[in-house]
Amino acid sequence: MIAVALVLSLPSLFAPLVADEHLQASRWRDRRGGIIGFLGDCFVFASGDLAEGRERMEHLGAWWAAPDFRVAFWRPLSAATHAIDLALWPGSAALMHAHTLLWLAVLLALLAALFRRLLPPRAAILALALYAWDDARGGLLSWVANRHALIAAVFCVGALLAHDRWKRDGWRHGAWLGPLLFAAGLLSSEMALATTGLLFGHALWIDRDGSRARRLVRLAPYLLVVIAWQAIYSAKGYGVVGSGGYVHPLHDPRGYFGQLPARALVLALGQLTPLASDFWPFYPPPARLVVVASAIALLLVVAKVAWPRVASERSSRFWLLGAALAILPVAAAGPGDRNLVFVGIGASAALALAFDASVRETPSSRGARFVVGALAVFNLALAPVLLPLKCLANFNMERMRAEADASIPRAPSISEETLVVVSAATEGTIFFVWTQREAAGVPMPRGTRILSTGFGPTSVSRPDAVTLRVSPQGGFLAGEMHRLMRSPSQPFHVNDVVELSDMRATVVALTDGGRPRTVEFRFATPLESVGRRWMRGEGMGLVPWTPPPVGETVVVPAPL
Repeated sequence: MIAVALVLSLPSLFAPLVADEHLQASRWRDRRGGIIGFLGDCFVFASGDLAEGRERMEHLGAWWAAPDFRVAFWRPLSAATHAIDLALWPGSAALMHAHTLLWLAVLLALLAALFRRLLPPRAAILALALYAWDDARGGLLSWVANRHALIAAVFCVGALLAHDRWKRDGWRHGAWLGPLLFAAGLLSSEMALATTGLLFGHALWIDRDGSRARRLVRLAPYLLVVIAWQAIYSAKGYGVVGSGGYVHPLHDPRGYFGQLPARALVLALGQLTPLASDFWPFYPPPARLVVVASAIALLLVVAKVAWPRVASERSSRFWLLGAALAILPVAAAGPGDRNLVFVGIGASAALALAFDASVRETPSSRGARFVVGALAVFNLALAPVLLPLKCLANFNMERMRAEADASIPRAPSISEETLVVVSAATEGTIFFVWTQREAAGVPMPRGTRILSTGFGPTSVSRPDAVTLRVSPQGGFLAGEMHRLMRSPSQPFHVNDVVELSDMRATVVALTDGGRPRTVEFRFATPLESVGRRWMRGEGMGLVPWTPPPVGETVVVPAPL
């Protein structure tokens, strides 16, 4: 089954490098702090430094970014694998993807051992097939920068094996090897925190040595590892602040717990069905309600069918609790099937137990048979078909970046101009263009001003020669994907001002939800001044745009 999974994943070898990989390559070439500096900076996308934030607004154009915006992850062990890539085969995306597949193979081998220890033979085989052939792995495998989740899972599954051998076989080395491997997982990715759910479940329902309280106390070394890791992580300035996409439960508890129910439901739906959770940020509000309602309905039906087994079998409770608790840290990063690496461990085992029971004893009710059959089709028939296709997911990202890149001049003279984008579908594609151009040494504008983002039309009026008033349909920061650089917990207020070198943005009016509805942009010189290139979004690219005459209002068409 491992061989089949690797064959199904081979299309990932043809996926292009995108976004983060180009940024990491630039960091490797610079390496101002040497290799040690690279290991610390590899996954730092925004440090939270105020001067750096000002520079970002000047050159990337997101005037609405939180002043202390920070997305910085400490993943030195994962960074070391990227250092190997960039040192030995810096120009080969295929070899970088092959490196990722090696980690996948190791993870699957360890999972096979874990499932054999904790599941009946047929269920163990089913669980490995469900995990190995899960189409959720595709998005992760297409993106080299997401390798960190696989590496963390390798160490953490090793930790679970060591812990289980200690508790059930009396293998004393597991007492220290488990926490050590767990620490290595945390140094690979913060997603390793998801392992704590399985450890907790193991103490409750698998470990039978002593009272429940005593079994939980024996998890203290893992708790100490988490405390030490978090203390060092925070002291070194890593973490997430000011983002509406990544939401840290300690820095922004209101934002995290406010989004947790919907994110958890969408992630669960992505785990159990072919409906990818990656699309969540793109759904309009009515579609979001349908998706959430569908997730609730599915989980209620599954719970009703599974309850007799969960109530009677400790093993089922262990795996289900592990999957459910794994969603909690994963939800901080937002919906995305690539984030289901740890959730899938418990979910695959729980599904395998359900399928195995159905083979041994056909469910009595027609509804139960339908649910089990549908889940089997989703996860054993459709998933292996979708996996190779999702391994090429980054072609879509590269296509969007290429469309945007092709629409922006590359002539050397562009470096003497400021690009002003009155409206665009999202700032992300423009950022990706600048990241890749910088890595390739292609000319870029001296500055970028993205006035608004969104999927609808935008009203633009011009009260005088140097000013535009911009009102996107639905207001600014309307969609979740537009809030990556500004958390709702840091709202704007009327008359808030953001000053850039040649432009002042003033919030004029707010929506009912407290987001900017209208923003006035006042430039230092008349809008038609030489050295300023005006464009608007069309699809994922940009097209030329001309500001309206003084006193007039125009509607900029929706980018999509």
